[in-house]
Amino acid sequence: MQILIRAAKIIDPTSEHNGKLLDVLVTDGTFTSIGKDLDSLGVDEVIEGDDLHISTGWVDLYATFGDPGKEYKEDIESGLNTAAQGGFTKVAVSPQTDPVVDSKSAIQYLLNKAKNHAVDVLPIGAITKGLKSEELAEMFDMQTSGAVAVSNGKHTIENTKLQNLALLYSKNLNLAFYTFCQDELLSAGGQMHEGEMNTSIGLKGIPALAEEVVVARDLYLAEYSDVAVHFSHITTKGSVDLIREAKKKGLKVTASVPAHHLSIKDEAIADFEPNYKVVPPFRSSEHIAALIAGVADGTIDSIISDHEPCEIEAKFSEFSIAEAGIIALETAFSTALEALSNKMQLEEIIERFTTGPRTVLNLNTPTIKEGNKAEITIFTPTLKWVYEKDDIKSLSKNSPLIGTEMTGLPVGVVNKEQLYLNS
Repeated sequence: MQILIRAAKIIDPTSEHNGKLLDVLVTDGTFTSIGKDLDSLGVDEVIEGDDLHISTGWVDLYATFGDPGKEYKEDIESGLNTAAQGGFTKVAVSPQTDPVVDSKSAIQYLLNKAKNHAVDVLPIGAITKGLKSEELAEMFDMQTSGAVAVSNGKHTIENTKLQNLALLYSKNLNLAFYTFCQDELLSAGGQMHEGEMNTSIGLKGIPALAEEVVVARDLYLAEYSDVAVHFSHITTKGSVDLIREAKKKGLKVTASVPAHHLSIKDEAIADFEPNYKVVPPFRSSEHIAALIAGVADGTIDSIISDHEPCEIEAKFSEFSIAEAGIIALETAFSTALEALSNKMQLEEIIERFTTGPRTVLNLNTPTIKEGNKAEITIFTPTLKWVYEKDDIKSLSKNSPLIGTEMTGLPVGVVNKEQLYLNS
């Protein structure tokens, strides 16, 4: 199959073509020609449009699907279609399923289900069996089966001794170690960020301290164990400050932030809209400003979708009992672009979707170069579009952004000799 992309600006700091407006020809999954006014004779698909850009394929470090166990929320195929629609060529999937992904066979199941899709599944194995924080899962077996990382999902390992043991055990494995930071006792019963807004509307709050005390603990453990740690789902100013200082000290730490936490404020919950209920919670303006600054200065290395599908029965009920989570694979780029465009260059924002996450997972970053395999995202950063419910690829529709005009649209992806175009 031959694919010709017309007049696209190439965003790839490792490529000699970086910053240039060129045609790109891909033949059977390989870059065969990059230049001006390439011949389209015999080409199967010509992609052209206003303000087209090409970058190395985007990687999402954390998304939750329902497969195995709750495929009605999101199965592997629908999740990967949603990822492709959002411009991602790789997506790391949470182990927080039912049953939990905590074994060799569970990793193999995910890889087998996804093997024919244009988007790569990157399985994340559970740190503890059943995510119960009682006994370590077989990390080595999962790593040899294809896991790229381990995580305890959105369950903090409260037992410091067990967390330290997990870090030490993972030290010699080629696995990224994710930590989710939210103290269970400090956050117990909380429905939203603790601040002026939760007080005014009468919902119990989750203090920033609940995140920051665990970040501080795990930074000490990372230093003690000399292990690389990825701080996933960072959402508070204090956490950003702690991680920034740790990096200055030379600790091997990285961090990521959900795209929607860069723009949605806790005050959005004033009307008790259950689609704004997420874990960790949306924070106040002070924290959002710190998160944006953290992404801009490199304290936060990557932006995640934190895609978390919920069926309508679980979501649309009283706020206090509604399930937490929003779908976000299709909106992550546009949300991040809107939040960051006044603080960062487009090339820097794209790096948080490409090199940043690949560095966390110890993956090579492919270069846009003739003769190399093509793994690219095609997008336009200026097109305005409306996120409509009927266009959502996810099996679930739990997003507060439905009906919102957004700027910046993924057009398609090329990966594994396949083309997926946004529809």
